[in-house]
Amino acid sequence: MSQTGKVGPDHARKPASLRIFDAGVETHELSQRTVDCGPGHRIFLAVPRGQAPAGGWPILYLLDGNAAFDFLTPQHLAAAPGLVLAGIGYDTDRQFARERRTLDFTAPDGPGDGIRPDPVHPGRMAGGAAQFLDRLTGPLRQAAEQGLHIAPARRTLWGHSFGGLFALYALLTRPGSFARFAAISPSIWWDEPLIRRIAGAADIPQPQPPLLVALGDREKRSGSDGPPPDAPSPTTMAFLRDLRERPGLAPRIHVLPGLIHIETIAGSLPLVLPFASASTQS
Repeated sequence: MSQTGKVGPDHARKPASLRIFDAGVETHELSQRTVDCGPGHRIFLAVPRGQAPAGGWPILYLLDGNAAFDFLTPQHLAAAPGLVLAGIGYDTDRQFARERRTLDFTAPDGPGDGIRPDPVHPGRMAGGAAQFLDRLTGPLRQAAEQGLHIAPARRTLWGHSFGGLFALYALLTRPGSFARFAAISPSIWWDEPLIRRIAGAADIPQPQPPLLVALGDREKRSGSDGPPPDAPSPTTMAFLRDLRERPGLAPRIHVLPGLIHIETIAGSLPLVLPFASASTQS
């Protein structure tokens, strides 16, 4: 639903127009390519023009790269002239690969590899986050950073919705996988007891990796009944309050006024770009 109550587009099926590639960006060089890392992935890159600093570029990894780069504008890039953006997407012409992201971004549970039928969406599989995190920090990272001078201590992970849930999973289970984490509108509602168990068992090092969380105050679960809410998700806010009580975690929480779920992708970028550009000490 949109803010006006009208039914919005089905973003799971919406094509990615990727107008940014035809926009004549002055600050960054843009490219995209398909890589054979397990199931087909597509990597979208925005690399600052000019020479890298002596310590290397900071880099922001954007999950759902097809959608993330679809919402990216030259103005966003102009605000972060010294930041590499790497969209990790799928080999599809749509904004989202619904079944693939459900599998990749949800946490394992139970014996074996933890992959199981999605308890919420019939016909989908879930629980592949540990395997995807291996792929993301292994061959996908290698492919994204090939030929670039990257500062290893200045990698940030951004995810939206299920991607935001994955960003929390990565922080809680492998806090050294990235230097900073940004969870946007995380889908805490998806198996909330599981992410709470993961949070309860987390061993977060000191100093803690910075965590930014942003969500809109008009968000509702896709397909749910009733008008848009006028406050941020109670489930997410309760989880974040509990997270703040854990030693070593202090999430920076931003409520984005007037934004529904899909709009927090673009709405989060003015917060996340300086967050990812900052030094590790700030």
